[in-house]
Amino acid sequence: NAFVKSGIQMEPLPYNFYSRHASSLIFYNEVYNADKAIGEDFMVSYSIEKLEDGESEMVMIGHKRQKPQPIIPVLVQMDISQVPSGNYNLIVEVRNRAKELLSRKRIFFQRSNPFLDQELETLQLAANVNLQEEFVEKLTPEELEYSLRALTPKLPQGDVDLVNSMIRNDSLNAQRLYLFSFWAKESPNNPGFAYHKYMEVARAIDEQFNSGFRHGFETDRGYIYLKYGQPDDIENRDQEPSAPPYEIWTYYEFPLTNQNNVKFVFYNPSLAPGDYQLLHSTAFGERNNPQWQRDLYRDAPNEIQGSDYFGGTEMLDNFNRNAGRVFRDY
Repeated sequence: NAFVKSGIQMEPLPYNFYSRHASSLIFYNEVYNADKAIGEDFMVSYSIEKLEDGESEMVMIGHKRQKPQPIIPVLVQMDISQVPSGNYNLIVEVRNRAKELLSRKRIFFQRSNPFLDQELETLQLAANVNLQEEFVEKLTPEELEYSLRALTPKLPQGDVDLVNSMIRNDSLNAQRLYLFSFWAKESPNNPGFAYHKYMEVARAIDEQFNSGFRHGFETDRGYIYLKYGQPDDIENRDQEPSAPPYEIWTYYEFPLTNQNNVKFVFYNPSLAPGDYQLLHSTAFGERNNPQWQRDLYRDAPNEIQGSDYFGGTEMLDNFNRNAGRVFRDY
């Protein structure tokens, strides 16, 4: 078995990439004929160097003293939990007692560590800003949590996980630093004004789309509204006999993905007040469901257009079945 070395089953990485879930880098190497070529104790060193702007910087290094043998296995586990995102080289070297280089191997890899990146950025910000003079210092713990939850539609997924972790751990200082950092990037000259302006919209969305079980901006409609802004057109249909209430939102221009005439279809299969779910969208990166009409008109299974019952995606036109027409024509 090519993946069994020195009696140990190895599982190689398919790509030279370590995600945020990886906390260790493990490598295996072998040194051959050291008894003949070296004949005395020698050193195996291993290191990680960061590559940035054509320069390299050593961020981690370790050593192992070895005795000469025909075959010497080298198995090392390195803690990379504190290695930031970036491009790196793993370097393994063999040197004799005089520290002369006898052999070197270099392997490139990439690291993604968004939690640590944000932590380092926050620490740097904390060193430069007196938060006691900023808007976040006046927020109560409840207002902080509310503000961060309202910010979720604007955040990349990695930051959403980070914010949820801050909320779970009641890390008030970290919450203040993060909230200020976000709005300082959005509006460097007046982050407080930008924050309050956004929260006016978020509170209105919360009230408009509140389902009774979660904040209005945490519902699918509220989330999309805060993420992409107000739609240009909303078609609300709640009286069709073979479909639950549904809405079709249209954005004539959609600069975030460089699209036009983008649609979002929401429906309420539970019939609970305000419980609309995203069923389909033409926006890149959002849920795309080619069979959305079938799912919407689940109570009319015999009205599927065409002879392919399982593969059909559209419903027959009907006086009381308007979603397809509204989706196409509005």
